[in-house]
Parts: sequence; C-alpha cells; structure tokens
Amino acid sequence: MFYVAKTFQALGVADVGYALFVGMVRNASMAEELVLALIGVGVFSLGRLLERKVA
Repeated sequence: MFYVAKTFQALGVADVGYALFVGMVRNASMAEELVLALIGVGVFSLGRLLERKVA
C-alpha cells in the first residue's frame, strides 16, 4: 500500500507539471490549466492520505 500511495503522489506532481507545461506551451485557457493543476493536487493529496493510513 505504501508504494501505491507513493505512485499517487508521483502522478499528482507529474500532473501539476503537465498543467504548467500546457499553460506555457499550448496557449490553453487559464481554466484548463487550473483544472489540471487541481486534479494533480487532488491525486497527490489522496496519495498523502493513503501514506498516513499505512504508517
């Protein structure tokens, strides 16, 4: 379960990075970038909660 939590955290960080990339390169709307960033934060937070349950 620990590795599942860490995987969620890594995916969350990667998604926030992708949101930054989308905002800078693709000229996407601010709403699209914000939604992607919030999804990343949510996935990371889920991983953090799972990590606390394991420990």
